[in-house]
Amino acid sequence: MKALISLLFILFLQGCIYAEGCWISPQMVSCIDKGKTYPLIAGYQKPETLGKTDPNKRWNDWVSCGGKYGDINIDYYPQNYKLNGNFYTGLDQCMLEKGYIFLPPAQCGYQNPKWDTGKCNL
Repeated sequence: MKALISLLFILFLQGCIYAEGCWISPQMVSCIDKGKTYPLIAGYQKPETLGKTDPNKRWNDWVSCGGKYGDINIDYYPQNYKLNGNFYTGLDQCMLEKGYIFLPPAQCGYQNPKWDTGKCNL
């Protein structure tokens, strides 16, 4: 029984652990800092100009849909509202009608050029 416990303990020590972006093993620690993620507003892209969507036009469209200028992480999100005679269930619906698609943060990647997917821009 002691031999089995000793064997399991040795095997446990040989294993690697991944925590908070670091590979931790008895021999080394390897961390990767990928940088900042894109804010949510960067996920709204025109399909024909993916990754090169005009940010000023996007902000103007966002504000015309009822959003707040400068709200890069979309903290203000009205729902079930009427704007210019049209009823919207949310800002997404209005932006989709203006020809935008939404890419979630995982598809945008990071702002660091090494980890950027090229699909989003600020």
